[in-house]
Amino acid sequence: MGKLAQKFSAYQEFYTKGEYLFFQKTKITILFSGKFFRFESFQDVFNEHLSSPLFELVGTDYLGQPDMTLSHEFDRNLKPDSFYFTVSKKKHITIKTNNLRGFRYASEALPLIIEKTTNGTACLIVSLAHEPSFQVRGVIEGFYGTPWKQSDRLDVLHYLGNNRMNTYMYAPKDDQYLRKLWRTLYPDSELIKFEQLAKTAEKEMIDFYYMISPGNDIDYTQIKDSNVLNAKLKQLVDSGIRHFGLLLDDIDYSLKGNAKKKFSSAASAHAYLITQVDTFLKNELEDYRLVVCPTEYDNSYDSAYLEILSKKMPIGIPLFWTGPATLASQITTDDIEKMARIYNRPMIIWDNIPVNDYQKDYELLFLSPYENRSPLLSQSKYNVLGIVSNPMAQWELSKLTIQTMSQFLWDSSSYKLTDSWNKTLAAYLPSDYLNALKLFTAFNPNKYTRAVLTFEQKQAIGNKDIPFITAQLEQLLKASRKLAEVKNDDFQSNIGPWLKRVEQDLTYWDSIKEGTKEEIKKAQLVVNNSQARIGTDLPAEFVKYWNLIDETIVLEKNE
Repeated sequence: MGKLAQKFSAYQEFYTKGEYLFFQKTKITILFSGKFFRFESFQDVFNEHLSSPLFELVGTDYLGQPDMTLSHEFDRNLKPDSFYFTVSKKKHITIKTNNLRGFRYASEALPLIIEKTTNGTACLIVSLAHEPSFQVRGVIEGFYGTPWKQSDRLDVLHYLGNNRMNTYMYAPKDDQYLRKLWRTLYPDSELIKFEQLAKTAEKEMIDFYYMISPGNDIDYTQIKDSNVLNAKLKQLVDSGIRHFGLLLDDIDYSLKGNAKKKFSSAASAHAYLITQVDTFLKNELEDYRLVVCPTEYDNSYDSAYLEILSKKMPIGIPLFWTGPATLASQITTDDIEKMARIYNRPMIIWDNIPVNDYQKDYELLFLSPYENRSPLLSQSKYNVLGIVSNPMAQWELSKLTIQTMSQFLWDSSSYKLTDSWNKTLAAYLPSDYLNALKLFTAFNPNKYTRAVLTFEQKQAIGNKDIPFITAQLEQLLKASRKLAEVKNDDFQSNIGPWLKRVEQDLTYWDSIKEGTKEEIKKAQLVVNNSQARIGTDLPAEFVKYWNLIDETIVLEKNE
């Protein structure tokens, strides 16, 4: 039973006596009967999301005698995305859900219950139930710098769908049409891209949000500006998008001109704008969602701005919060208890993990698990609808953190950080690259959630333990050269500059140990001009610790 419990560890409830149904055939047939909505068909719910060499799912047009039956039923008492799944001795599978996404998650258990035997196929008699910890689970493309390519976004949507997440928010700071040129309508070429994203999101059962940031220069008192904003949003509505965000972050919210005369505070002006946008969407769409990022989005304390904003804006619209800092090293239970009282409305945590757009963080890769977030964030009393991660510009490598985050969002109470991280690394690349990947990620931690240098590395620097540091850099070089063999273009595109930097660091270190002043300066110039930097950066940390510069770098040759 221990092995079975481990096999079904992703589900909150798992009940079985270990009994099986046996079939003397290598592949069984399961007939689908849809009862979730009238005329629900096999094609409506499965598409290409599920296949197995051990069973075949068929619709009501199947003319043979099926081995088992499966019915999908609606249960209004279940929360969105949750499900109840049972296999009876009568060879019938029942899946109950509140929405179709819940059915997708439930159906993922089918390959787990059906096993190959020595003389056929067996199906476990079992009951499963699960309710995701958070209603909103996903990513927000909200970083500064070059936005993702369309191919990245399409991959994001497929990835989210395959990892039990349900939300993608489009908010790249450097989309000029979203922020600086928010008044300018998107050209047809861009609208085509949004339509493609919206259709892909629908297919993957992902809620697609479009965010807009007019706060830098909108005139809250002018109906003309309001009409321009509505026209912009209408473009996206017509492209098939029904979820929106109003971003008022990173702006100067001092009132000026007519706005200062009309409103007593920025919070009142922002609430007025939010109400206008909400009213427009309500008139355009029967079903829609709106989320707002306030200007004060990273507070760890109360403020007049948040009090007025929450009181004056429409009830039910959630506000973003990044945690007690823009780049929060932790979000504790005390943190969320305080901010839940202050916000006094639904909240979505905009978690700036593993984003690397702050100051010179773009030189770094943040390759750590999702950590230092209270497992109690999902408790209903805190009214946290969900969490969205703001990833790195390097989407492919962001998957390492996002994968562990998806497991936290799915079931925060049973999230085991070390176990999740080890499984994520093991599944990310073929097994012969695992050790190299583990070593490389260890040298590139997220500096906001964990110490950059290990205790042993700090000791080696302080003790001038040259052999230890040399061995560390040589091990990293070996791992990097192994990772350079990975046959994945997206992976190589993301990691390539940092693999090159590993080579440069070892050359720099060798020159420090044994080179002339000219060789040292030359190697130092190369690393200083690099746009990629290893997180631990051992040679530079050594130089910094001993306060050694230029001609006197690191080792006095006459010691």
